[in-house]
Amino acid sequence: MKIALISDIHANLEAFEEVLKDIKKRNIKNILCAGDIVGFGANPNECCKLVKDNNIVSVKGNFDVDVITLKDAKKYDENLVTSLQWTNKQLTDKNKDFLIKLPKMNSINLKDLKILLVHASVTDPFHGRITQQTSDDVLREELRRSKSNILVIGHTHIPMVKRLNNSLIINPGSVGQPRDNRNLASYAILETEVKSVNIVRIKYDIDTASKKIITSGLPRHLADRLFSGN
Repeated sequence: MKIALISDIHANLEAFEEVLKDIKKRNIKNILCAGDIVGFGANPNECCKLVKDNNIVSVKGNFDVDVITLKDAKKYDENLVTSLQWTNKQLTDKNKDFLIKLPKMNSINLKDLKILLVHASVTDPFHGRITQQTSDDVLREELRRSKSNILVIGHTHIPMVKRLNNSLIINPGSVGQPRDNRNLASYAILETEVKSVNIVRIKYDIDTASKKIITSGLPRHLADRLFSGN
């Protein structure tokens, strides 16, 4: 079975649509999302609709919560606070309800595999940070706590595949806000039978996505960084 893994869409409709087109072209039916559907970009409601319309299994990320509660706004810089407040005003009540009701973690049981889906980490679901530099000891503890063979995370916006013995930790990178100095949307394809992972990069219409951010009144910085991918 092939499963598409996505994360950190961040209301970038142009990037999300291109990723979904590529997934459909490959005839992949199952999609898992590690959260942060909204924030930064100009199309929060449209991206929520695509998640629902495509039956994407998702968890909530820190931005999915913070744009609704505005509780942790003080943790962010001025650009992100503006984005949180703007998104809060734009989201319909229906989509706010959808986002807040998403689970913090989601366990998917397959024939010989157990996948745990969480935005940042098992120990800190919203603000944990797992990177290539994270020690193997910490990664093993994350896997132990996850009680899974495969741990799927997001949050860093940087793709990562780490194999420890017969287990995997996968970050598919960011659909809408990549931060590895590449301005291409990122997602991953997991082949469950052989436990292989392929990171896929997709071109999308950055000009349109960035212009929408600017014309909507969101900070220009959020538009400019789409071109640099950082």
